[in-house]
Amino acid sequence: MTPSSNVATPAQPGRRRGISLAALTACLAFAMILSSLVLAWCLFSSQLTRTVERVQGQRVENVAMTVADMPMVVNALSAPHDYDPNAAIQQRIERLRRRLGVDFIVVMDTRAQRLTHPDPARIGHHFRGGDEGPALTGRHYVSVAEGTLGQSVRGFAPVLSAAGRVVGAVSVGVTQSRLAPLRGDSRSRLLAWLGLVLALGGGGAAWLAATIKRRLMGMEPDDIAHLVAEHRAVLDAMHEGVIVRDATGRVRLVNPAARRLLEAAAARGPAVGDMMDEPRRNAGRRGQNVDLDLEIGGRRFLGSLRPMGTTSAAGSVVTFRDSRELQRLGEELTGVRRYARALRATTHDFKNKLHVILGLTQAGDTATLSGYVRELVDLREAATESLVERVAEPILAGFLVGKQSEAREQAIDLRIAVDSVIPPAAADYDLHGLVTIIGNVLDNAFEATAGCAAPVVALTLALEADTLAVAVQDNGHGMAAELLDRAREAGVSSKGAQRGLGLHLVETRLAALDGSLAIYSEPDRGTLVEITCPYRGAA
Repeated sequence: MTPSSNVATPAQPGRRRGISLAALTACLAFAMILSSLVLAWCLFSSQLTRTVERVQGQRVENVAMTVADMPMVVNALSAPHDYDPNAAIQQRIERLRRRLGVDFIVVMDTRAQRLTHPDPARIGHHFRGGDEGPALTGRHYVSVAEGTLGQSVRGFAPVLSAAGRVVGAVSVGVTQSRLAPLRGDSRSRLLAWLGLVLALGGGGAAWLAATIKRRLMGMEPDDIAHLVAEHRAVLDAMHEGVIVRDATGRVRLVNPAARRLLEAAAARGPAVGDMMDEPRRNAGRRGQNVDLDLEIGGRRFLGSLRPMGTTSAAGSVVTFRDSRELQRLGEELTGVRRYARALRATTHDFKNKLHVILGLTQAGDTATLSGYVRELVDLREAATESLVERVAEPILAGFLVGKQSEAREQAIDLRIAVDSVIPPAAADYDLHGLVTIIGNVLDNAFEATAGCAAPVVALTLALEADTLAVAVQDNGHGMAAELLDRAREAGVSSKGAQRGLGLHLVETRLAALDGSLAIYSEPDRGTLVEITCPYRGAA
């Protein structure tokens, strides 16, 4: 499930949206690729021009040196010569020039007068370009200059006589117009490759933009900023504590409610960046990750544990609340139910007695009426005095007397045995929690005996060394093993839906009192619940 499926994208009324992040990313990536390719094109073109000129320069220099060593050239310049366009040297040099694919081969004497030239009309004229001087002094080199055929790359080599004296020079050249097709072919191939790279880069930029948009779930940075602000406000406004853990168990977020709940419970709450162990203590309601018994910071809470994705690989979200709130609600509901039943039982019992008294009064049988009333008073005083003698705590004693009346109304034989005197409770002792524990267990026992021919519930209380032991046994229907294993979970009950809160509250209350709970049951043989918890009497 993605957040975009259940979270509206924040809108900004009255504000025009600029270019989207995906489009901006694609444009920037494409612009960077294009600028890189343009720079590469410029560098390559410059390097190509220098490389072509260097290679052609080496070539024409080598050709010039070869021609300068030819005996025909040496003899023509060493002997007296004229500037005849039809001379044999002109014919042979031209054939050689065409075979080598150069634009000109010029043989000149020491006065730079041409003996050969592709244009016979220029034979006998002075060499053009002004770069022939070093060759006539005995050096060979490459030069780029403007000649009669245009801008050209020229190689020079001196012609030496047999005695080693410079008698002239040879210049071999290739014009720039001849080199242009070579550079053009190379640039065309390079342009094709750069175009391919640009197309791939454009596709990569589009893929990157689509990936970013998908990762951001179609939201823009402003939308994300507003969504974060809204989620932060929601987390701050929640009454439930929220803790977010990543896949390694490290805490990524703790909302203010979580801090308040942990501080109120005097728990060692985790801070952002701390490692947090798995807080789960049970399997939750019907195997779901809700209504879990969680332990956070050494204290127990009620909450849920959910993965942030389909699995826990992305982390988990822990939400929890103070279980005392649920306990109070459950206790209020249980107390109202219990008091309503007790009141109904007392009312019904009292109404029956009134009917008997009314009948005896109408019959005028004063002696029988007097004995009946005396019997009622003695019975109530006997039952009450027995409990009051053994249970000195008035609230607990009054509660047990009320449960006896409720049992009589339901035709249940409630047998209460107090093995040792229970003194009044200390002022700071959670007596209400103890009454809630015993009341819930007795209510479950009463309900378990419904439909039995002779329902019996036995309650035993014993106090030893500040530890109160409570045992409630009934001869009811009992529970199967699979139901017994889950009897303490909230919402699990054999009595149908919307039930199963009593034992869960009992265990939660006992945990707060540092007590323990044990349940033994067999189908059609009844159930035994044993409870031990500390009991602090008044000094």
